[in-house]
Amino acid sequence: MNENKSPEKIFIGVSWPYAYSKLHIGHLAGQYIACDVFARYHRLKGNDVLMVSGSDSHGTPIVYKAEKEGISPEQLVEKSHKEILDIYKKLGFLYENYTSTMTKNHEEVVQNIFLVLKDRGYIYEDTSKQYFDPKVKRFLPDRYVRGTCPKCGNENARGDECPECGAFLDVEDLINPRSTLSDATPELKPTKHFYLDLKKLEAELKDWINESSYNWRKWVREYSKGWIREGLKPRAITRDMEFGVPVPIEGWEDKVIYVWVEAVIGYLSAAIEWAGNIGDPSRWEEFWKDRNSKHYYFIAGGNTQFHTIIWPAELMGYNEKYEDDNLWEKFKLPGESKREKLQLPYDVPSNKMLLYKGKKMSKGENHMITADEAFDKYGPDLTRFFFIRFAPETRDKEFNWNDLIATNNNELVANIGNFINRTLTFTYTNFDKRVPDGKWDPKVKEEIENTFKEVGEYIEEVKLAKSLERVLELGGFANKYFNDQAPWIDIKENKEKAKDTLFNSIQLVNALRLLLRPYTPFGCKKLNELLNIKNEYDANDVLQEKGLVEKNINTWVYEEIESGKDLEKPEILWKKIE
Repeated sequence: MNENKSPEKIFIGVSWPYAYSKLHIGHLAGQYIACDVFARYHRLKGNDVLMVSGSDSHGTPIVYKAEKEGISPEQLVEKSHKEILDIYKKLGFLYENYTSTMTKNHEEVVQNIFLVLKDRGYIYEDTSKQYFDPKVKRFLPDRYVRGTCPKCGNENARGDECPECGAFLDVEDLINPRSTLSDATPELKPTKHFYLDLKKLEAELKDWINESSYNWRKWVREYSKGWIREGLKPRAITRDMEFGVPVPIEGWEDKVIYVWVEAVIGYLSAAIEWAGNIGDPSRWEEFWKDRNSKHYYFIAGGNTQFHTIIWPAELMGYNEKYEDDNLWEKFKLPGESKREKLQLPYDVPSNKMLLYKGKKMSKGENHMITADEAFDKYGPDLTRFFFIRFAPETRDKEFNWNDLIATNNNELVANIGNFINRTLTFTYTNFDKRVPDGKWDPKVKEEIENTFKEVGEYIEEVKLAKSLERVLELGGFANKYFNDQAPWIDIKENKEKAKDTLFNSIQLVNALRLLLRPYTPFGCKKLNELLNIKNEYDANDVLQEKGLVEKNINTWVYEEIESGKDLEKPEILWKKIE
């Protein structure tokens, strides 16, 4: 085994699925498969990985749906949380910690950050008018008011932003507003709130984005700069409701902290919870205070501003705690021992939208294909493979079932699966069920080594579609090699040459197995059995079995399959869809 003696600290925050409805394939394409591929790769590389997320458990939609179902919000969240975990398990998603925003730990961390920001003057109190739905008798969060954008005329703009032109809106700006909960015309009522004064942090945010976003996707960088150019305004960060993280100020018992302000803090609270769970309460600081650690946030496009503007602003304001003796002593986080600032995002690989019938998928509008439906029809490997292969990394993409079927038949089966099956069947039949003696073809060895290097580089740059395309190129190389060598002829006329061909073909099969582990882990497990590979160290298996990876072993390297190794009877890994 190759020990990684200088492992990177890789922190991965994954946007929190809202715990009131089923996940749909837009979520899978947007962030949930991509983050798992990225994390699996880094664990295989021998890096220290901490990937966290959880069920977003607060907000008006949860309270409203729970009332309609005649259950408590807590019961609804618990039910949805279990459904989400079931999907994750079926698709092979592995987190160091998957939690929820209903924990006492999360509440304490959120309130800690709120009080520090208030002390530093970044949070202030004011009275404003907020929309109230007269039918459901609820004050409405910005995103639950829709109307016409005053800048571009889009009739489905949200109260905080127009998804069509990207304008940053105040809810009162909307023309002909309506409630998304009841379609009623909302009424403006005065209410008291706390505000996050983003204007005070605008210059620091601008400098940070200009200096640190060089590795972000171009559209994410430009989108974030657009918000700065528009000028940041104070944003209300409390809401009139009872279910949520309470505002830790006397006299504010009827209000909670805005779900999107507290949900992003969940990345920190989940890391702190993880450290407590493993019995090492300060361990989270290795990821949050090591200047060389890298923080990646996998999210869907609609949440970009919360991760490139709101969350960094909260962190910048909070980091002033470490420069103040009184605040440092008064507001230590659980397990906190190092008086060092918290890390800002290194990359925010936000994906664009997956469209269905020309529209973005939406839980609220019930315009979606559930993750269950995709999994039940076609299984985990194809679901993972397809939504990486055609991920909307830089532009919106339209989904249809025919594309998924064609990807399966033409790429996963005809390219990868067919080569693997031809090679294993020919070897098993003609060489006494074992790998033949043979010598390396230098071109094969070079192609394998180059593929490992290039796929790894693409993954580290979060160009996941490109990384999988490079694996497919190796599949194309392997098929051409097998066809050009024509071992079915040599087995009769030149058996030594046939041995070399099959020895190299087996090495290519093994290379594909190793390379595909982040993408299609279930098929790769089966291929382990067919190649009779036992006791191979895989950090992802260790995490799944033990809940913690303790060894930094680099297994993102090619390991030769030795001559004479016994093989199991070949089986089809992935089947053609008729």
